[in-house]
Amino acid sequence: MRSLTIALLAMLAVLAVLLHRGAVAAAKPGDPQLSAIAGQLSGRHVTIRCEGLSGTLTGPRGESGRTEFIGDRPVSVSYLQEGICETLHAYARSPKDCPLPCEQPLAVAWSLNTLAHESYHLAGIRNEAKTECAALRSIGFVAHSLGASLEQARALSAYSFAELPRRMPLEYSSPDCRPAWAGSAKPS
Repeated sequence: MRSLTIALLAMLAVLAVLLHRGAVAAAKPGDPQLSAIAGQLSGRHVTIRCEGLSGTLTGPRGESGRTEFIGDRPVSVSYLQEGICETLHAYARSPKDCPLPCEQPLAVAWSLNTLAHESYHLAGIRNEAKTECAALRSIGFVAHSLGASLEQARALSAYSFAELPRRMPLEYSSPDCRPAWAGSAKPS
């Protein structure tokens, strides 16, 4: 009986090591381009990782991204839905022939906003209304960082202010939030 117990414990230990290695191998690396933009907005070195199903802008609970906090401090990694990352990379590669994205302007605006929103959580802002206001003010900066001209970035910023707030939960909105981005420098 004792040898059976030892054999079972040994098998459990081997299984635990194999599962851990599999989980580490399955973890997606950070996205360098999106991490760099998030680092500029958050003011520190951070990592953006993409997760979920391809093409999905929101997860099962309706979220497009998530950032965890330990106490009052944010961790250094945020997770965006895979569809958000795909949309941002497609936008970066796309020809910029139209003032707004020629295809799926709302999906692009939502994706730009998600990256900016999670970046401000990474900066330490927990309040959703303050985070969202900072994100909305930064959409032009994120668009410009992904290749939009200043004119296109301004158009996307104005479009986002007009279209996104009414699609957000109430705790994400503030009547005090007004557009502020005017150029290529990081918004304050």
